[in-house]
Amino acid sequence: MAVTALETGMIEACVRALEGTLDATPTSSWAGTDPAVARDLLTRLARVEARISAHTMAAARVLEKARQTARNDSGNDSPGTGTGTSTGATISIDFGGDRHGASDLVNTANRIEEQTTHTEAALAAGDITAKQADVIARALASLPDDVLDAQRDTCERTLLKDAQKLTLKDLRARARRITDAYKTSEDEVDADEDTLLRQQEEQARAKTSFSMWDNRDGTYTGRFTLPEAQAVMLKTALDALAAPHQKVGTVNAATGEHDEVGFGQSYPQRLGHAFASLVELLPADRLPSNGGVSAVVTVNLDLNTLMGGLKAAGLSDGTRISAEQARRLACTAQLVPMVLNGRSLPLDLGSANRYFNQSSRRALERRDGGCTAPGCDRDPRWCESHHLTPHAISRTTDIRDGALLCTFHHHRVHDQGWAGRINPTDGVVEWRLPGSSTWHRNHRYRP
Repeated sequence: MAVTALETGMIEACVRALEGTLDATPTSSWAGTDPAVARDLLTRLARVEARISAHTMAAARVLEKARQTARNDSGNDSPGTGTGTSTGATISIDFGGDRHGASDLVNTANRIEEQTTHTEAALAAGDITAKQADVIARALASLPDDVLDAQRDTCERTLLKDAQKLTLKDLRARARRITDAYKTSEDEVDADEDTLLRQQEEQARAKTSFSMWDNRDGTYTGRFTLPEAQAVMLKTALDALAAPHQKVGTVNAATGEHDEVGFGQSYPQRLGHAFASLVELLPADRLPSNGGVSAVVTVNLDLNTLMGGLKAAGLSDGTRISAEQARRLACTAQLVPMVLNGRSLPLDLGSANRYFNQSSRRALERRDGGCTAPGCDRDPRWCESHHLTPHAISRTTDIRDGALLCTFHHHRVHDQGWAGRINPTDGVVEWRLPGSSTWHRNHRYRP
């Protein structure tokens, strides 16, 4: 149904009136307002905001429908819909720059129109919020295919009534069992809820991701998306570790007292320290191995460092850490301390097993630092353990006759018949190619 010029004029007059009222009311006017009055006005403003959001969605639908009509007619956008690649992009260009938020607005507006009958009117009246309206629309969209119109109407009215007293989280939970508004069998309602939850969990797994990057200042920044159940588990663990009684920090050398870094600071900072503690507490002995690489992080430090020296230590991937942190980590059962002698060789060598065990593998990681092939930069995580003298000949497994090689160079060594040895002077692995008399080594930095 086309909007008449009179109706368009009413909309423009409404927007002008809102703008004029706000122009005449500076935010400084709130100073000195009685708290009880402020609370009441805040509630009323929230309802006004909900009413405005209904009009915002209606406007977004106008743009979206115009764009779709123009594309269907000519394959091009209508001049009035803007220059964005989508309606959401156009809205974000016009104001705010939040393309994701604008696209969500368009999608919610369409969902409410397509799935509901009474919800938009409730939103326009300020009876529910935009988020509550979206929950109701999503719930109706997920109803079984055989639902009747009368049953759909009952579900919507029930949810609109429940929205008056439930939190948003509880409203979502209520929506998953909304078929109880017309089904009498509890088993059927349970089955409907289970179906919805399984669909939600499958979608959550598809959206699950994790990324992190080096800030090059001693910190990493990351972001992740987790399924709800695992997110709750993580949040619960972090809240426990971030509790006020937990001591987070180090001993102050001047006062001898514990500096509780994070205590009394912001909640996100406390959660950050808690997350760091959680990583240290991971049951690394239960984590899987990948390609022979242990999930356990090794702390490599000199005996002098362990006894109180100042020489920096290193993790198994080459990351350098302070002597103090190395001693702290060496005290935990989750990170394995490897004490080295003066030549930076592990003190505990050798194994009589067919395969390199965890201890010998960690020793190889410390000694070699990664793939030993000349010029290769693969770190230990990408490497496999190799017998310099075939096990069939030596009948033993000893790190003094072993080396780390990445998968590519491991194949090269076997296919091309490279000869390998441990240099007797400095203990570095060296390789000699067939037909050559020169030994080559990987000149990896070994601090």
